[in-house]
Amino acid sequence: MENITARVPAGVVTGGQFAPVPHTEPTLTLVPAPVDGPDFDYDFEADRGPGLRKELQALPRIPAKSAINAGKVADLIRDSYSVYWTGEDGAPQTRAEAVKNLEDALRHLPRDKREHHIELIRFAVHEEMKHWEDRGHVLNPEHKYELLIEESDYTDEDDLLENGQEENRERWELLANTAAFYAVAADNSSSVQQGAVA
Repeated sequence: MENITARVPAGVVTGGQFAPVPHTEPTLTLVPAPVDGPDFDYDFEADRGPGLRKELQALPRIPAKSAINAGKVADLIRDSYSVYWTGEDGAPQTRAEAVKNLEDALRHLPRDKREHHIELIRFAVHEEMKHWEDRGHVLNPEHKYELLIEESDYTDEDDLLENGQEENRERWELLANTAAFYAVAADNSSSVQQGAVA
């Protein structure tokens, strides 16, 4: 009689060790990557938006140079928004392609961690893109958490539109780049751990 023993999948911190019982990938409730169109609907944003904003704002600040470099990773998602591009051709890739590229860039992370980092980046970029799509977004945000600025810091509605709109957009951009920075750092760390085990 053959004795079959379950093993933890390779690449997991405990990879290669014998597991007492077989197990499958965790069940995740992820927002799928649409081919085009908005990533997050109104209900998702109303429910999860405040928590995602809080988590993004809790990330430690990074130097400007690091934010610029990390922006290249967040650009993988930005490149799928037609409002981010001028000209007739529109976005160079679909959202699904963009998410796939981001998954490939973070391939060393365990699936659940990779998906969480991707959700943070996608959400911050989604909020940033609302400002490109609507030059008056800061006056009528869908949800209060979308305002990272203090409206009282601006003298009037014109000042808010001229300066507050751009400031709010830049803050979401920085949050997206910061999330990308920490995602890449986590991926690099996971890659080193995997290399040490191999």
